[in-house]
Amino acid sequence: MKMGVWLFSMPMEERRQRPFALTILQWRKVRYSENVKVDHHPSHVYINFPLVQFIFSTIKHQIVYDLVEIILRQLDLDRPVRLFSAVIYHCLGMFFNLSAPETELQFSFGNVALSTCTCILFLVYVQMQLQLTYDIFNILFTLMYKSLPILEKWQLGNKTIDTRDVAKTKAALKRIRGIRAVKVYLEQTISMPPAFNRPWCAYSLRDFWARRWHTYYNECFYRLGYQPIRLVMIPILGRKPPRWLPALSVFVMSGLMHEYFLYAATGPALYFQGTPIPACFIQFSFFVSQAVFISIGDRLSLSDGFLGRAYAVLIMILTCHLFVVPYLLTGYLYMPRASFYRTFVNIYQGEII
Repeated sequence: MKMGVWLFSMPMEERRQRPFALTILQWRKVRYSENVKVDHHPSHVYINFPLVQFIFSTIKHQIVYDLVEIILRQLDLDRPVRLFSAVIYHCLGMFFNLSAPETELQFSFGNVALSTCTCILFLVYVQMQLQLTYDIFNILFTLMYKSLPILEKWQLGNKTIDTRDVAKTKAALKRIRGIRAVKVYLEQTISMPPAFNRPWCAYSLRDFWARRWHTYYNECFYRLGYQPIRLVMIPILGRKPPRWLPALSVFVMSGLMHEYFLYAATGPALYFQGTPIPACFIQFSFFVSQAVFISIGDRLSLSDGFLGRAYAVLIMILTCHLFVVPYLLTGYLYMPRASFYRTFVNIYQGEII
């Protein structure tokens, strides 16, 4: 069937560029998803946003999220922490007189593989949690949007506004303008970029962070980090700064944001004095390292094809502990949150009537 699609559905030019063997795991070579542009203007025309599709998408993501959580709860979540702390103490022991804790894990291929798989699965867990948050807000905004026509009819009433009563006419039109302003805002919100654009299909490390992960933050980071540093450095250097410098500023800002969230969620005791290692500035080092590895990938022209994919996967495997270990140190998996799985478990244990 796949060969038939390749022969009869793909144009000749695309078949020449991509042999059949390279299309086995992917139907089309999609660089990024084009967002549907909506014409936002205060008018009586309302867009029919697919609420049912949003609900089914949320249920699907919730099921995947629960399955990943069930698997994670069966794994040894202390393994990545003990392995990472063993590496840290070993590296610092080369320069300082430090002794490794008694709970350190033996540095073997099996432990490294299991620990890395646990971290990758935890990344999927975090992704699905963020996706669910995005989906739930999308549903809420869509419900609000679909209620606006009812509010307009209620304000206008069954009869035409009596234009002879100037005060009432102005008041009604003012309320209608307010409803239309909310309408425009909700249209812009519902049609904003998706939370994720198939991040595990990235063609390079730069593609992963620029077009795949947290796509709705791209414009924010560009305006607050990338563009200001670029504009400030042009008068200083007398030319455009290298690409890595504005990118580094974005990752520094992202790293500081994650560190603040982690500190606010855990408190100073666990953040600075956690065992076997504190959670502070580990995630910051993860984000700074991404800017370094993106620059290396650009230098080596690893921005496309098999080598670009392999390089992106390799860097994520090498650095995933830096992102995941702070979450595991703070017990992030066990924090209360809504899910089908937890609801069923609580009902089974008699905690919810």
